[in-house]
Amino acid sequence: MKLGRLSDVEMEVMQAIWGLANPVTVAELLVIFEDSKGWKTSTIATMLERIKAKGFLHKEMKGKANYYSVVATLADYQRQEGRNIISSLYGGSVKNFMTAFAEDGNMTAADVAELRDWFARSIGEDGDLK
Repeated sequence: MKLGRLSDVEMEVMQAIWGLANPVTVAELLVIFEDSKGWKTSTIATMLERIKAKGFLHKEMKGKANYYSVVATLADYQRQEGRNIISSLYGGSVKNFMTAFAEDGNMTAADVAELRDWFARSIGEDGDLK
């Protein structure tokens, strides 16, 4: 599945949706964002249409309300964005990505141990990831 890229605000909306029972309505999101953001019904409806166009949501009309269901999970988006970052910034090399983290001091010994354990569990007899 190819997803569009979410803006920071769209990501905030999707995080709220991922945290709610599925499907959601504009009215449910209005409760969340009206006080904190000052958003009105039309703002949320527009945002949902943009997010839907990017492949994250499906819309179904029931009575007078539109119900938005999640099509793409947070994990789906994280995988896609991870691949995009590694491809565009590190020439497709996971090693170069990991090296950048390690050399900047962003990786702790605990992180390295956790990755080592994960690789040990995840590599099959043929040497490929399961």
